[in-house]
Amino acid sequence: MRLLTLLRGPSDPEQRLMAIMTLVNMAGSGLYFAAGTLYLTRSAGMSPAEVGLGLTLGGLCGLVGGVVIGDQADRRGAREVVIVAMLVEAVAACALIAVHSVVALALVAGVAAIAGAGNGSGRGALIGLVAKEGEGAKLRSYLRAVTNVGLAIGSLGAALVLTLDTRGAYVGMLIADALSFVLAAAVVARLPRRPPTRTAAGDGEHDAQRWLALRDKPYLALTFSAAIASLQYEVPIVVLPLWVTLHTHAPRWSAAVLFLIAALLVAALQVPATRSIDGPRSAARMVLRSGPVFLAAWALIALSAGAGAGVALALLIAAIAIHSLAEVWQAGGMFELSFALARPEAQGQYQGVFGLSMGITEAVGPALLIGLCITWGQPGWLVLGAIVTLAGFACARIERWAAVRRVAPVPA
Repeated sequence: MRLLTLLRGPSDPEQRLMAIMTLVNMAGSGLYFAAGTLYLTRSAGMSPAEVGLGLTLGGLCGLVGGVVIGDQADRRGAREVVIVAMLVEAVAACALIAVHSVVALALVAGVAAIAGAGNGSGRGALIGLVAKEGEGAKLRSYLRAVTNVGLAIGSLGAALVLTLDTRGAYVGMLIADALSFVLAAAVVARLPRRPPTRTAAGDGEHDAQRWLALRDKPYLALTFSAAIASLQYEVPIVVLPLWVTLHTHAPRWSAAVLFLIAALLVAALQVPATRSIDGPRSAARMVLRSGPVFLAAWALIALSAGAGAGVALALLIAAIAIHSLAEVWQAGGMFELSFALARPEAQGQYQGVFGLSMGITEAVGPALLIGLCITWGQPGWLVLGAIVTLAGFACARIERWAAVRRVAPVPA
């Protein structure tokens, strides 16, 4: 898909608004993702271990938030939930300016995690409403391609921030991130208001009927396995910038360049690389295929330690290119599985439960991966690859289990 075709967007006006919202929001997030970890270590005065602990403690707060807020998206309207969540995320981005300790980081990261989980589950429900019947995963893959265009734009600014490496540059980065949330919320507000997809409690609905997703055992198993597989998302955001600065001779600004390359590749590959997905079975195969490819990419990252600047940079570029291919396979497969295995009348709740996978990843990922890959070093990359490969295999097995369950639906 050509970049201009991607940016032109779909013909449906509501889907176009979703694409614009995604592009604006992710341009700001790209700034933070590419430089946020280094802001915390180089400007906020925290060690890598403190950053990992603070982000992990904060991430734990978002675990339940996505389920509860996702249920509210079904009951009160996904559009309204997304707007409120984005505004809270804007406040959290500004609050990072005052962070200089683990406790402060954990508090701010906790607020951001709860709002982010609500944003994700609400946005998943919005996609289910805006997409044509049976095309939710297709629209989500398209929006993920747009996401990475936005991340690429943001990473260009992050490269400048890392080059300047001043307190003022880092503060400007956080303010720009906050503004992107506000502007994105304004775009979402232009979507038409829709009635809730499920009735409010008190209309005769029992708690046992209410929490459908929490009673769906295959879906819960998929969510847990996806959490382990999704550790790969923490590599370019949290681990790679620290690896570049602490373990290689590559220039510091290359961390942003690697993030830019990854974003552009994912934007270009997401839709065409996952076009063969036509149901949960093919999606599961694609998730399974991604694991060994991640392992190959991370082996190259491990080899970059101790190499000369030029060789290290070449190895890192090759690694991030391979990582990006594996990422689009995993993401496309997971998108399809998260929609296909969910009950359509409770997409907000189901997407909230599936959002637990990213919540778990964001909670345990920073501390786990920093300890594994930064503290332990080269062997940690290979262990991480083996873990993610096994998680992909588990997702494929769970899809088969769910296929049997689909013959006998979960009772209402």
